[in-house]
Amino acid sequence: MHGERPVVPGSRTTHDRNVCLRHRLWIGDGITNADEQVDVSRLPDALQAQRHHRNLIARHGRRWVRSAYPDARKIYFTWLQSTADPFDLLDTASRLLATGTGKPPSQDLTLTMVFHPQVVALAGLLAGREWERRAVATGHVAWLVEQITVRSILIGYIPKERKDPLVQWVEHYFSLHRFAAFHRSRRIYDAFFPRETIPPARQAEEADAETRWSPFPPYYRC
Repeated sequence: MHGERPVVPGSRTTHDRNVCLRHRLWIGDGITNADEQVDVSRLPDALQAQRHHRNLIARHGRRWVRSAYPDARKIYFTWLQSTADPFDLLDTASRLLATGTGKPPSQDLTLTMVFHPQVVALAGLLAGREWERRAVATGHVAWLVEQITVRSILIGYIPKERKDPLVQWVEHYFSLHRFAAFHRSRRIYDAFFPRETIPPARQAEEADAETRWSPFPPYYRC
């Protein structure tokens, strides 16, 4: 990213372009013009999260990280709505951060930047296949719940009811796979899990790096 330049708002085309590492500016979610870009040099975890985000794409495939990222953000901020801020984290962050006009960012934007590392970590967990394999084998999501604490995404997380946003997401995710697995056209996966960018041309028999086997029989590639 040595040659990376700040992105003009509106030109951002992919979900992983949130931080300009060269200029240490937040250029992603919540930014509508250049003056709103925020210096995040005092948020080293946000800078690291940008690198982590791109590594996740290389590891799991852009399609799957793109599919998981907005859901991870929605899940995480739903959790935050019921969580107190005993250390006044947001007020502290607001005093450390400023937009290009010298004004503190909005509370929503501050939340987005401060908790971006946790959202990216959760997106990577949801985009991976290990939780899926274990959930199919055991019939429950205990491993996924455990990993959310182990990876410091949300310490002490225990879903208390079926309305928990993560539990609802898992049920919806598997329902889509079950429906698609028995659909006549394998292209149904493109509707449920759309690609973010146009894949490079490949031979007919060559598998795309972002394709996977469905977790349910008849195990179509998706």
